[in-house]
Amino acid sequence: MPKFHIERSIQIHAPLGTVSRLTSDFSEWPAWSPWLCMEPDAQIDAYGTPGQPDHGYQWKGELVGEGEMQTASIDNGVHKMVLTFLKPFRSKANVELHLDAVTANNTMATWHMYGALPIFMFFMTDTMKSMIGMDYERGLKMLKEYAETGKVNSKTDITGIVEAPGTTYVGVDTQSSINDLQKSMKTTFPMADQLVNAANLTRTTVPAGAIYNDMNIKTQQCRYTAFIPVSAEPTTNESAQSVSVKYIGNSKALKVVHHGSYTHLGNSWAAAMSYQRYKKLKSLKGHPPFELYLNDPLTTDETDLLTEIYIPLKD
Repeated sequence: MPKFHIERSIQIHAPLGTVSRLTSDFSEWPAWSPWLCMEPDAQIDAYGTPGQPDHGYQWKGELVGEGEMQTASIDNGVHKMVLTFLKPFRSKANVELHLDAVTANNTMATWHMYGALPIFMFFMTDTMKSMIGMDYERGLKMLKEYAETGKVNSKTDITGIVEAPGTTYVGVDTQSSINDLQKSMKTTFPMADQLVNAANLTRTTVPAGAIYNDMNIKTQQCRYTAFIPVSAEPTTNESAQSVSVKYIGNSKALKVVHHGSYTHLGNSWAAAMSYQRYKKLKSLKGHPPFELYLNDPLTTDETDLLTEIYIPLKD
């Protein structure tokens, strides 16, 4: 069977003992797990004594499937676990969390997974590694925030299938690595804003957003458009005529709302894609998914940020 190894790390500004407590006690995992956060109502049953080989938890839900995680050993900062998936398919993997004290108040956390895919899924190995790697990155960001602040500023609400709004817009197209999206958008949105101002176009009440024209999980690259909605009224202004005004059409779509920091937006995207798979909803070709930013990050506290995610669907 095709074997794989996944590894991701993050430095946490908290003592080793704090991070060890949050990772060795499975009753703490719902607060920072990149999977359990997708479905807060999933059934979770922890058992045994934290830090001992009899400790583990079982989960069962629509989006997260069904499985079990159990401690094999904890020694010298290495927490070895056995991960068993029952649904949507059966598989088993060995998981390790390595914790190393950098200083008295700084800890390096490194998350490993060792596993194998069924032979008939050999072609999925690289994609699977990228997907789980992204999950690990989301989880480590949440673990860091949880250890440093005592909470995670991220909440997902799955609204369901709605009529997605259509709008005309001015946008800036670019390509970025998935990890650098936030940094990239700090450049592209001011560029879109300058185009609208220079053309003296009228903004509408529809929030600004981003269209994800192409997302390559394997290469971790995406092509997106940062856009600002504008009035579709014709104009004789020469500057306005030189700016390309495009249109997002109305469509049926899966809507998911993310509450909190843009750092954790991936949690809601993961929930949206899991919901789409579980409900067997087919994406509408030619209508890429997009986000709408309901408030201004320059004037809004991160805890109050609202982002709507839309995945257009076939009727």
